[in-house]
Amino acid sequence: MTIKRENLPDGGWADLRDPADISERLRRPIRAIQMKLAKDPAFAEVVKAAQAKGAQAVREMDEAAAAQVAAQMGDESAGLLDELNDRAILARVAGWSYGPEVTADALLDLPGPTYDRLKALCAAGALDGGPDFSASQAEDSPTVPSTA
Repeated sequence: MTIKRENLPDGGWADLRDPADISERLRRPIRAIQMKLAKDPAFAEVVKAAQAKGAQAVREMDEAAAAQVAAQMGDESAGLLDELNDRAILARVAGWSYGPEVTADALLDLPGPTYDRLKALCAAGALDGGPDFSASQAEDSPTVPSTA
């Protein structure tokens, strides 16, 4: 297992697992949230618009624009996105300087800048292994031709 220690803004630290080392027990709830989000048409529209603008435009989005996007996706999807971020952090953090256990309660008690830094650090690889909705191209697919 690969662990990398990251220093955090408040002077604390977190030991992060490599995304490839995340157990199925920790990945499964993340996939379940991804599936719920994928079913939400309002969320899909927000994602489609963000993809059209490009990653740089999304990174440079100001707070007012981010609030507008959150309103467009709706309360349920915004809540699921928060839960997805929390689960991604809990899946990646193997240990930290904020107590002996890495728990959801402890995570939510962190100062805002520390949480935000962990969210940014843990986003890398968080969606790997998520649902793939593309049509199967495999010749032995039971639905061949799945693209017909």
